[in-house]
Amino acid sequence: MKSTLFIFLLLRCLAVIGQTSTNVSITLPPVSLVDVVPAASGNVILSMTAPVEAGTIVGSATPSANTWLIFTSAVQPGVTRSIKGDIIGTLPAGIKLRLTVAAYAGTGQGFTAGSSTVTSSIYLTNLATTFISNIRGAYTGTGLGEGFKLTYALEIDGYDKIRSGTSQVTVRYTMVDN
Repeated sequence: MKSTLFIFLLLRCLAVIGQTSTNVSITLPPVSLVDVVPAASGNVILSMTAPVEAGTIVGSATPSANTWLIFTSAVQPGVTRSIKGDIIGTLPAGIKLRLTVAAYAGTGQGFTAGSSTVTSSIYLTNLATTFISNIRGAYTGTGLGEGFKLTYALEIDGYDKIRSGTSQVTVRYTMVDN
């Protein structure tokens, strides 16, 4: 009887130790999305001011700081990305367009741990210039106050070259693999 009880308990213990397994496949495609969120309209208007007294300088436009750069990135192993800015069109002679990029603000994750770098101020030209680099997996958040605040300002580069008139250029932002 004791042997029967012992064999029964032994078989019961062996039944509890059973195992099984399942393979789980995980897929995350590469993601590279960049956008600019405007505060009011999609246009930035920079108007230089005429002086009210003879002999004084034409005033630079009041900087426009109502846009935010937002993005999402998922990179392949060993890859980083950067964001570049350039203009399409021609700036008026004697005028430079400066882009100031503020430090990140918001609820996103991934790039704020010191891995990404931000160049705070660049001049936009027809040649793309990097201003955020070393982006890996990251997202900024989606609304105003999330991402990188952009400030556009005009500077007179050659007073003898400036002429009155109105011009338009398009600022293009591109996220690229490094």
